[in-house]
Amino acid sequence: MKQLFYFLITLFILVGCGGSKEKAVEDSFTSFVQSNNKVVAFGSIKVKEILTKADYTKIPKFGGLIATQLTAFSGSINLDKPVFLAAEGPFNKDGVPAALYVFAESKNQDSVTKKMKSLGYEMIEDKENKFSFYQDKDMTISVKESLIIGVFKPSTKDFKSILATSYKLSENEIKDDKIKEMIKSTDDIVAGVNLESLYATSNTDLEKLPKEKKDLVKAMMKSSYILNTVNFKPGEMVIKSQNYFSDELKKRIPLKQQVATNALKNLGTGEPRLGLLFNFDFPKLNSLFADLKLENELVGLTEGFTEAEIPFNEMFGDILNGQLGAVVYEESMAEGGLTPQTNVFVGLGKQGKEGFDKLKIPGLGLIQKDIFDTHALFYTSEDYKPNEEPIKVAQGCENFGSKPISGFIHLNGIPVEDFDPEGAYKFIEKIDYIYFEYGVDGGVLKLQAIDQKTNILKQSVDQALAQLSEILIKMVL
Repeated sequence: MKQLFYFLITLFILVGCGGSKEKAVEDSFTSFVQSNNKVVAFGSIKVKEILTKADYTKIPKFGGLIATQLTAFSGSINLDKPVFLAAEGPFNKDGVPAALYVFAESKNQDSVTKKMKSLGYEMIEDKENKFSFYQDKDMTISVKESLIIGVFKPSTKDFKSILATSYKLSENEIKDDKIKEMIKSTDDIVAGVNLESLYATSNTDLEKLPKEKKDLVKAMMKSSYILNTVNFKPGEMVIKSQNYFSDELKKRIPLKQQVATNALKNLGTGEPRLGLLFNFDFPKLNSLFADLKLENELVGLTEGFTEAEIPFNEMFGDILNGQLGAVVYEESMAEGGLTPQTNVFVGLGKQGKEGFDKLKIPGLGLIQKDIFDTHALFYTSEDYKPNEEPIKVAQGCENFGSKPISGFIHLNGIPVEDFDPEGAYKFIEKIDYIYFEYGVDGGVLKLQAIDQKTNILKQSVDQALAQLSEILIKMVL
């Protein structure tokens, strides 16, 4: 892991601006990823733009150093373009990939070679394949014309052939596919996952499955991808996930597409501080378990919730219908202060109240409850039971419940310092709310700051520096 970190730092220190008359780095990277079926994850980082959003020039002491390095390496790497990364599987238990590739665009080959030599790195010339490279233990950094490729691969000695193959793959013709579309994303951070390659390179228990189960999993993973993006904006950070799933995988995801109307209507009344809602499709879940022949492995999972054992598919389908929600309110106390009050909604299946009465869930006798044929409601205060008006959610969280998984928490005004005497709460107290939602097609997580004018990345850097200064002062005292 230390070698991997050193490898990335060495590459990113070649920061600068420039231009290229050769094949664009994004096209070379696209060709490489499309031609390498071992790549399980790929993406890009807008290093220069992220530094700018963090307002690096105003960072005490470090701002001037970063600016100096940007100027010093202005003839090496074109960071008006993103830096691209690709990881080959399998990943080890520490999360380190079998190989990590970094692509960047240079001004020209000679400028990078000279800069590397000025840093004390002796470059080796491969005259046959027309590239120069530096090798140190588990990593190598190379340049050919306008393309820089860095490779981190543990326990490897022959980086020369790996680089030659990489440059060759990068010259292949680009195909119009999902990979090309994902790599063209213009977000601050882009991270794509190739589920088919991830499964193909996996050395986990999936490989121990019987052939029919492996064939089913393989069919679901075929041509399936996940695209994750991160954007830092004034006052907010937005993380999006977009699923490019095969039809076989999409139809088996055990999530309901429709809005959980009954749950929203019966969660309670008022304006909760926190909300969570799940809308699972248990028939799809049971069908998937049946196709994977996992029924025997599910026997006994319901033990402890009933007096007599209930089959898994009866518990999750006939008794419970997959809808589960919870909200937390703040109630003012007569003696002053606030106390949390909680409502929990549980959707019931076709067995209704009779089916729910079979359950013996620990702790239910200690909380108030109302049981109906369509749902069960548990609550700690009569004042927040549902009435004609559904719960009210604050601005920014209006979509709560529209996706099968969603939630929010409003942090503005919560006395978080009472729960965190160490000081980390100072990061949290600058946040207005966090909202997330997820469905078959993807989801979003949004972190909204109270200050909606300053880029959230700069706010984070400023707070981190203030926290560091406070720690240093305490150490001195």
